[in-house]
Amino acid sequence: MSRRILVAGAINTDLVANVDRAPEAGETVTGRSFCVHSGGKAANQAVAAARSGAETVMLGGVGNDQFGKGRIADLNADGIDTRQVATIDDAASGVALITVESSGENRICYVPGATLEVKPEHARKSVEAVQPAMILAANELSAECLREVFSWARDHNVPVVYNAAPYSDDAADLLSLVDVLIVNRGEAAALQGDKAGTADPGALAEGIRKLGVPSVVVTLGGDGAYAIHEGDAFHEPAMKVNVVDTTGAGDTFCGAFAARLLEGTSFREAVRYAGAAGALATTKAGAQSSIPKRGDVERLLASSSK
Repeated sequence: MSRRILVAGAINTDLVANVDRAPEAGETVTGRSFCVHSGGKAANQAVAAARSGAETVMLGGVGNDQFGKGRIADLNADGIDTRQVATIDDAASGVALITVESSGENRICYVPGATLEVKPEHARKSVEAVQPAMILAANELSAECLREVFSWARDHNVPVVYNAAPYSDDAADLLSLVDVLIVNRGEAAALQGDKAGTADPGALAEGIRKLGVPSVVVTLGGDGAYAIHEGDAFHEPAMKVNVVDTTGAGDTFCGAFAARLLEGTSFREAVRYAGAAGALATTKAGAQSSIPKRGDVERLLASSSK
């Protein structure tokens, strides 16, 4: 039986400027440093899953350029199977322009490039070739591609973990094919027509459950996560760490959660493990460079239980 997890979405290069504060509209600020990191929400999630012990396959697209070649090499270095990543000659690889403030908060401008050029036919052939035991997807491929992947999963009784980020109105149309939805407070609100996102996390999670999603996790940043699964609603507090950069923390949560759930751990324990992994990801700069390995997460969990 396959124990592979197929992770679908973007493979990006993050161009990161570190600043004391982000510029206002029309303003130029002088940064403190600049660096280049491997990124893309789904690629980050794939790395997190792999570092938590899952056999991981990546589905996405890159351009035939140095950014794309570099990111494929990075994924391969983490043992991730990239044979289902399409190389698209007439598109640039995805790029994210990120400013990180001294407080650790970040602002991101995302240019999808080749990610949105992946065709539904490629997505269908990829999932059929891999025959995964679980699907993990960010909201980065086209809705048509995600529907192909999710529909295959439903037909083959394979669970789908969907991180509906970055938010788009298309996400609501896919919820009927999703087993676990992971969203932040704002995304949870937007899926219910409230762009303000001011509702109580418990009410947000329950509202999504009523839309037909069996299990829901609402991530709350420094406040942890709120989840509903099989009638069990619970709040998992955040681990206390020294925050350096929050980039990729949510993605780390998703990948770590999916890896542990696939392994057979309980839903609640998977959320707890994912919260610890996400917390550790905030203690270092960068997205993939900050994602912890399983041993580091287990040590944090052990120390917090003493």
